[in-house]
Amino acid sequence: MRLIAAAPLTPRWEPLAPRVVGPGEVRVQTRLSALSVASELSVLRDGPFPSALGYQTLGTVTEAGPGVTLPVGARVVTTLGHAAWGVHGASRVIPVPDDVPDRAALSVILAEETAKGLRRVRPGPHERVLVAGAGLLGLLSVFNLTRAGVRDVSVTEPRADRQALARQFGAREVYAPAEAPRDAFDVGVECSAAPAGFAALLGALKPRGRCVVLSDGNWGALTLTPDFHRKELSVVASSDGEDYAVHARWWRHVSPVLEALYPVTVAAADLPDLYARLSTPDRPVSALVEWIP
Repeated sequence: MRLIAAAPLTPRWEPLAPRVVGPGEVRVQTRLSALSVASELSVLRDGPFPSALGYQTLGTVTEAGPGVTLPVGARVVTTLGHAAWGVHGASRVIPVPDDVPDRAALSVILAEETAKGLRRVRPGPHERVLVAGAGLLGLLSVFNLTRAGVRDVSVTEPRADRQALARQFGAREVYAPAEAPRDAFDVGVECSAAPAGFAALLGALKPRGRCVVLSDGNWGALTLTPDFHRKELSVVASSDGEDYAVHARWWRHVSPVLEALYPVTVAAADLPDLYARLSTPDRPVSALVEWIP
């Protein structure tokens, strides 16, 4: 079975059609999938319909086609989503080293997407960086920045529980969005998906500062404020990652702190009912779905 957005606010299971494993392919049985809460709620709200839900999945190779060197039993990360199993090209799955826990491994998809965005603005080790929003993208941006040697990383975030998470992930300072100092930061990273958060981020940048937009405006359209023109800011966007497997090799920097991204765990059968709970303002950063008890 696979979970889809069948209609507005209507998650629904659909059966998976039988699929033969061909040359160069592997069948992966899902063990865990993770939610990207804001993006999945956006699909459930606005479509298109029908659409598959989810794109962060960890599973076990149960069958390998001719020409595949990946062994049966290997743990891998895929972009399958919330589905019981899938068939993939072997080159498109990411093997997980034995010493990397499942929960930490799942974060590699969004970790590479944030890393790609950071490459667009290339923060230097002595520059001041401000991340707007301490959801999945924001926390992984802080993680990538601090582990790459950027020393001064701050975060804007309205919720107290997520402010604490930002500090746990390595933020030096954490502000409510309206309290960030103006004209103080060299680089901005937009992860709030909220117009007010984006506006506050632009206001906090120095003249000729640069900003990368990782979020897609799930909570309202992101528009350029007068600060953009007045301060001659550079704003670029970044979406999907470039090479998840290459980033996974860097993922030897894995840390137990990554497991804090997933405070809620549900069985696959309970996933459709979870979305209504995630629509509340106190929703968790993410949630895990267990497919194999």
